[in-house]
Amino acid sequence: MVREVGQRDLAMVRADDLGVPIARHQYRLGVVASSMALVLRTGTRLQRVPELLSMCWNWSDIGVRAASYYSVRLWLLRLGHYQLNRPKTQADDWMWIVDHTMQLGERKCLIIVAIRQSAWDGKDRVLRHEDVEPIDLVPVAESNGKVVYQQLKKAAAKTGVPRAIVSDRGSDLHSGIELFRQKHPATAWCYDIKHKTACLLKHALELDAAWQPFVTKVNQFKKQVSLTALAGLAPPNQRSKARYMNVDVLVDWAKESLLRLDNPKALRKAGLKVRQVEEKLGWLRKCIPQVRRWEEMLAVIGAAEHYVRHEGIHAKAAEELAALLPKSTFPAAQRLRKQLLEFVESQGQQAKADERLLGSSEVLESIIGKFKHVAGERGHHGMTGMVLSIGALVGTIAVETVQAAMTQTTTQEVWNWCRSHLGATVQSVRQSLSQALQPEQKRKMLAVERA
Repeated sequence: MVREVGQRDLAMVRADDLGVPIARHQYRLGVVASSMALVLRTGTRLQRVPELLSMCWNWSDIGVRAASYYSVRLWLLRLGHYQLNRPKTQADDWMWIVDHTMQLGERKCLIIVAIRQSAWDGKDRVLRHEDVEPIDLVPVAESNGKVVYQQLKKAAAKTGVPRAIVSDRGSDLHSGIELFRQKHPATAWCYDIKHKTACLLKHALELDAAWQPFVTKVNQFKKQVSLTALAGLAPPNQRSKARYMNVDVLVDWAKESLLRLDNPKALRKAGLKVRQVEEKLGWLRKCIPQVRRWEEMLAVIGAAEHYVRHEGIHAKAAEELAALLPKSTFPAAQRLRKQLLEFVESQGQQAKADERLLGSSEVLESIIGKFKHVAGERGHHGMTGMVLSIGALVGTIAVETVQAAMTQTTTQEVWNWCRSHLGATVQSVRQSLSQALQPEQKRKMLAVERA
């Protein structure tokens, strides 16, 4: 998604924009655009935007009032709605990236972002948020293959039938994509390389008798030292989900810890007692062969992910990757190498001559992560209208884009979208319960007072 000639990036809001009115708006363009710039360019939490702008304008002696959190939130939703619903180019070279995001409650949201092959085939193929365009955003209470198929069919009406779809292998998502491909056999499905490597690694480590005892010892060590002088040696926290995507975290910690054990001078310089460190962490020396084996496995996986992320999937991908993958001495790493080459070769068979297909959905994973950060809700309110802001987090957002969104998208359209797509949220149910219980609580309080 390329910025049109003459458009200014949000980072280039000018002082004279503070005097530009927006039809039917109390605040001027400079206030709205500056608020969106803080959220979208710097990742500032919505609650902090008014305070930060007020401070900056006071320091600069600019007599402008910042908007409230609620206004900034609504502007973000209107921008997201505008981005989702603006007309898309009908073409046969779109490549979709598809995934689900879930929060507290029964609803899950299908997210589709996309880029055209003609726009992607450049020197730097690693996608950024601004490179992709939002195609659809569909929260549903129930998701299965047929539901996903209907969602994809609706999205195809916006862009035309895509050349390729990239996703993980979630059951409902994969089933829906296969139904879609039965109707449109020219559409290729590419399995996200990161999820593929995670599955292969998970299977390899489940067969590795040393891995689970190692993880158990690491967790025991963490508990032992977390509240002691050795807390600085504790391993980092691990993700509770997709744990096999973070094996590298534990292996890197083990490698660094082994270096520390072999450098008592550094330990003493850090104020630690060498004997105490040896007593608590010395068990790690017995794991040196295993750590080296896991390091080799991760090196193979890292090289494969890097290649697909930068070069995509094409007819000669497996041949090129074979020349780049590190040589392995451990059988487990050799098996991984063979499996990854076979996977890339099978994926490459879907590509036409001189064609490259996307093989990574990491940009969408990153967008979902940014959404959770910006929302600042961490999912404890369930899926709220903030999910609409995902539309604003991708694509090229210019000052002129913000102006068009505020002019062409109404508050009512945002509320209508939320009502039709979200229904009763977790937070609204909590509020209804609270209101319903208030008379009963008052009755009990009066009874206590009379007693």
